[in-house]
Amino acid sequence: MKRNLIAIGCAAMLAFGLSFGSFAGASPDSDSDGVPDAYDNCVDTPNGPTGATGSCNAQEDYDNDGYGQPCDADVNNDSGCGFDDVQQTLVAAFAAAGAGSVEDLNCDLGVGFDDVQTVLICAGAAGVPGPSGLACAGAIPCSAQ
Repeated sequence: MKRNLIAIGCAAMLAFGLSFGSFAGASPDSDSDGVPDAYDNCVDTPNGPTGATGSCNAQEDYDNDGYGQPCDADVNNDSGCGFDDVQQTLVAAFAAAGAGSVEDLNCDLGVGFDDVQTVLICAGAAGVPGPSGLACAGAIPCSAQ
């Protein structure tokens, strides 16, 4: 009888452990920044509580368009990264734009050639900001709620 109770108890604990484990990983986090993809405004680049690009460690989105700063090279919000964004970023760099500036893509409290490089890479690659896990990305205002 005692062995049966122990066996039942072990089986129950094993079943509980297996069912609990099946929920682990149900929310993917592609960039391992601690923010599940569905809530991450910059899915492929760490910008959450446990990972950062530059100083972007809190899902910063200065223009509230649903794309985090490291993924938002569309600084003029026309739905694409292009040479108009490069021009705007260069002007901001020479004007010494600072904290909270939409052109500050790495959140280092200034706009410089590193930010211009990010815009150039986007313009030469996909040509669009993101990706973002937020359903409202691209709309202003966009909220993760």
